[in-house]
Amino acid sequence: MKGTLRAFRIPTVVLLFLCTLPSRVDAQLFVCWPIATGDTASSLARRLTGHAAAAYSFAFQIRDPVRRMFVPKSHYQHLQSDWQACVARGPVPNNLIAYAPVVELAESMTVRDEPTIASAPLAVAAAPIIPARTDRTLFDFPFVVTIGAAGLLLLLLSAVSGSLARHPLPPSVQRAGEDFVRVFARPLLDPSSATPPIQARLRFIRRKQQLEISIAPGPGHRYPNLADHKKNVEYDVDRVIRVLGKYVLSKPPKAAGKWVVVTIRPANGKGQT
Repeated sequence: MKGTLRAFRIPTVVLLFLCTLPSRVDAQLFVCWPIATGDTASSLARRLTGHAAAAYSFAFQIRDPVRRMFVPKSHYQHLQSDWQACVARGPVPNNLIAYAPVVELAESMTVRDEPTIASAPLAVAAAPIIPARTDRTLFDFPFVVTIGAAGLLLLLLSAVSGSLARHPLPPSVQRAGEDFVRVFARPLLDPSSATPPIQARLRFIRRKQQLEISIAPGPGHRYPNLADHKKNVEYDVDRVIRVLGKYVLSKPPKAAGKWVVVTIRPANGKGQT
């Protein structure tokens, strides 16, 4: 009896916590501002977060609104005036995808010249810049959705009670996944189309020191898939591995529904921390 009570203690606390949350859930992950002529990545990061070094953190991104994708940080030396500087509203998910990120344009096109944060640590520098919202009401988000989500979470936590929380991806693993996606998608980019050619998600298997990169066709596309283009996918995966240089395939690509799962590991055999 005591064991059963302990198993339901954590889910019950989580359920009570969720019921006290505001009924509205904001979907936007990033808030974006336009880039002016003469701006640099460091000056934008200093202006928006209070830290110039934040320009190369996951919480600060440069977005190309035409292609609806984040710009690789290797391109930050040459910013374009039609791009946007974006800062995370909160913690950045481990599987941040460069294509079709969820963003929200800032309510004001003017950014204060003084730093938003004077002495806060870099990891939380982006939090205070969330635009103020004054139009919230109790009916912005259906109450039934909150209850449904809480019930689902209760069932999941009951099934895995006592399991450890999922660890964040190490920075080197995150970079490897983003580089793989960028290099794989490069030949598929169509300047005349605003639709990203592929979708992607990342999963790091810590005990095996392997990174699973799942890729799937973007909306309106059919490539990549192993059913119709197995040889082409294998060729492109091999091309990307040769470009990256520091990683090798752990196993051949496999299909998982609409996804093609590519598993890589460091070529030198050393684990990621």
